[in-house]
Amino acid sequence: MYPLPHHSVGFRFSSDLPLLTLKGAGLQYVDTPTYCWDNHNRRDEHCLIQFCLDGAGALQLDDLLYPVAPGDAFVIDIPGKSRYYLPENSSHWEFLYFEFSKECLPLLRKIYGHTGPVVPVGLGTPLAERMVTLYRKALEDSVGTLFENSRLAYDLWMELTACALAVTGTERSRVDAAKSYIDQNYHNPNLNLDLVADHAGLSKYYLCKEFQHKFGVSPGKYIREVRLAKACRLLMTNTDYTMEQIAQQVGYSNNNYFGKVFRAEKGLPPDQYKKRSNRYDFVRAVYETPHEPPAPESPAQASPVSARSTST
Repeated sequence: MYPLPHHSVGFRFSSDLPLLTLKGAGLQYVDTPTYCWDNHNRRDEHCLIQFCLDGAGALQLDDLLYPVAPGDAFVIDIPGKSRYYLPENSSHWEFLYFEFSKECLPLLRKIYGHTGPVVPVGLGTPLAERMVTLYRKALEDSVGTLFENSRLAYDLWMELTACALAVTGTERSRVDAAKSYIDQNYHNPNLNLDLVADHAGLSKYYLCKEFQHKFGVSPGKYIREVRLAKACRLLMTNTDYTMEQIAQQVGYSNNNYFGKVFRAEKGLPPDQYKKRSNRYDFVRAVYETPHEPPAPESPAQASPVSARSTST
């Protein structure tokens, strides 16, 4: 894609000014499954931008896994609770990487607050071309002063931060899509955070953060709340259903686990909740949205019993 040699370039400075600086850059191609950088105990200290040009990689950060596809850039603080590697399902990974001084940390945290550690930059975009140009400048030794180095470093981080902020509106709408997906699929016993995040096209990290921010609850807790709300409705209005049937209709394949979750949330087991709800002569279901009642039977269709009940 880019006719550039695979090299690495480092920078050394004699100034004590606290400036954001580019410490190193490189273009690398890896195709061995042993490629892995574990950053928990690394001695070198820097922040990393790694931009995928071809193939695919993977980033693990705080026990969350992020696929890195062509056009994606990930940003991390080293050392830290992360590792990046060539996953088993990828034959190779080609990427540009840039190492920076820790003065970029406020911008890194700003990016994390919007997209998480992976930013969808895209191939052939102005930001992608800027990274290629920066690597080319490093190769050509055309970054001759500390101030030129710092300017280029700031430019790249500011552009990357702007890119992350630009996708926020789209990503927020995807959070709404994630909620709708839960509302429509709560009865699926296999519904979990991975499925919801994949459907919405979001990382689990970003989905959890934005879902909590917008709806005041985590996606996992929302799934549980929706399921139990549906279960309560069934317990109140469908006296013929067994506990096992109700559990299955709200996404719990294990009846015992359903009872355990129900009791933890409601303070009593579902069978007691059902008995308590039946102390009234009539139970009216109240829905979150307007509910259309069934069409009334015609007088000819109504049974004598139902006719008498209606006239009473």
